[in-house]
Amino acid sequence: MAEEFEASENLVDQAKADRAKARGPIGRLVLFFKQVLGELSKVTKPTVAELRNYTAVVLGFVVVVMAIISGLDWGFLELVKLVFVG
Repeated sequence: MAEEFEASENLVDQAKADRAKARGPIGRLVLFFKQVLGELSKVTKPTVAELRNYTAVVLGFVVVVMAIISGLDWGFLELVKLVFVG
């Protein structure tokens, strides 16, 4: 835990030093993209099986929510027809 804290302090110190070097707007933009690419290199990509699984979970959730909303919509329609049409 302490090592992670020291590592994050080093990153902050490095970022401040880089920020001090890049004074102009172009330099800050270049620094921003360097930092973005540095963070993107830390990202782990899912495997094909994980991606397939995550996609199925999301699509299943969307279908369930659509069914609930459709049921509520139909129920409110029937209630409005009952109240206003008779």
